[in-house]
Amino acid sequence: MFWPKDFRSISMFSCGGDALLNVNLFPFGMVSFGVAHIFYISAFGWHPLKWVIGVCLYIPVTVFVILVHKHLDEILIVGVPIYCVLITTMLWRSLARAVEVKRFLAIFCAVGAALFVISDALIAVTMFLSVQLPSPRLQIMITYYAAQFAIALSTADDGPTPPCRNKNK
Repeated sequence: MFWPKDFRSISMFSCGGDALLNVNLFPFGMVSFGVAHIFYISAFGWHPLKWVIGVCLYIPVTVFVILVHKHLDEILIVGVPIYCVLITTMLWRSLARAVEVKRFLAIFCAVGAALFVISDALIAVTMFLSVQLPSPRLQIMITYYAAQFAIALSTADDGPTPPCRNKNK
């Protein structure tokens, strides 16, 4: 897959994004996480392409960006669509890989990528659309840390395939 060098870069930019968001520097945090997603995309690769998965992901994201567009300031009006393309591409590439290789850790990684998107979607609907969720910060942090855990755990080695046992013995 892509580890460990890529994972260090991803971790560094994710930690930077966390720090920037925690001091209310949202646009800069978004940039830092965007760079982390570029590393994820690079790590997950472009083969197999599985373009149908991509199309199915980009359509609802495009609708979402159109819905929030009028709620964005002059910086976020550019940044949010770019970030949405990056995180959606990251999810697409992890799903395409999981569908192709059908290994537990690749599937776990795709689940983590999906949780990352859910976490960011929760941020977006509360921040840009003023949707009132019960304990929004808790929901955001649970999905975010579960995402980071799943993706990090997916870097473990599946190990060699165990040899087949002779059932006649």
